[in-house]
Amino acid sequence: MSVYKPAKSRFWQFDFVIAGKRFHGSTGQASRRAAETVERQRRIEAATGTLGSVAAMSIDQAAGRWWREVGIHRGDARDVERRIERMVQLFGKGRTLAEIDQAAVALAIERRRGQVLIRSKKKGARQYLPSNATVNRDVVETLRPILKRARTHWSGKGAAHGLPEIDWRDLRMREPRALSRVYSADEQAAWLDACPDEMKAALRLLLVNGLRFGELFFHPDQLDLDADEPTLTLQKGRKRDVILHVPLRRDHARDLAALAGRARAAGLPHLWFEERKVGRETKLVPFTRSQVEYRLTHAADAAGISGTRRIHGARHHAASAVLRRSRNLKAVQALLGHASIHSSQRYAHVLNDDLRGFIEDDESRNIPEAARDETPQGQAGKGVAGK
Repeated sequence: MSVYKPAKSRFWQFDFVIAGKRFHGSTGQASRRAAETVERQRRIEAATGTLGSVAAMSIDQAAGRWWREVGIHRGDARDVERRIERMVQLFGKGRTLAEIDQAAVALAIERRRGQVLIRSKKKGARQYLPSNATVNRDVVETLRPILKRARTHWSGKGAAHGLPEIDWRDLRMREPRALSRVYSADEQAAWLDACPDEMKAALRLLLVNGLRFGELFFHPDQLDLDADEPTLTLQKGRKRDVILHVPLRRDHARDLAALAGRARAAGLPHLWFEERKVGRETKLVPFTRSQVEYRLTHAADAAGISGTRRIHGARHHAASAVLRRSRNLKAVQALLGHASIHSSQRYAHVLNDDLRGFIEDDESRNIPEAARDETPQGQAGKGVAGK
């Protein structure tokens, strides 16, 4: 049987040729035996002429093919694979592309909206419903590129694809506009004071350099701690093909250098770790992402900083602080690594707020001048001058 398992996927793939035509894609199976069963069925479908038809493809087949051709090469491949699995479950593996119309997508969205999330394994943990942004990402943004590729790449030249037209704009759920958050000097100091020593450098990177939470987990080798121009190099973009050089403050670079040296010597994947007693030895154990997130949010609680998305709010804070000092949206774009200046324009309100302050200050300076003209003395003076 011609099945194989790619390095970045837990699913087995099929790849065979019948009558000079190649057929390949995901079996959707994690075990070899189950994958071989699916592969035999695909061979039968290929021999009878039903596998090659785009409209007759199941959503599972289409998702597997798109994953092989596009998804597996993206920088966020692991997240994409999870979303594909969830999306296929919403529609059912056997649903053909011809059956996926406006009503079917709307029903899948409703199903996803009703799936509760549990963020803790503790008994009686609180349940959450997914946000509109999560639903859009799991259904609309995952299915749309698959169907688009089926129309443009998988149909023969000049052949009708036979897929229903879908109004994606009508289906997309409304998402709240992103809010920009700025922390006062007292809030920043309180947050840093409450933060564990091993996490202070991470919090400074968030507040000063505007890193995303996931970008904190960089390898020690990504640091260039030159005494004059210390820099952190990040790979961004879906394919990790965009290189961003983040300038670091020299005092922050010294703290990072100490952490990087210990992490590199211990062979750790990133800089955030704790010392743990293992038998008679003391070893450095790297924190998981959830452990880092807990320490940062717990410190925010202790500092009296309330609200949602406080960690991501540090990115907004850094962008707003740079914009106030530079008066330049291009500087914000460079700081945050935005591909387009349009993504940076959400922070333009900072300039508008400052402009409003300048206008009001100017008005307040003019008020006494106008007020003096309305005083009785001013009127009397006019009267005397008139006489």
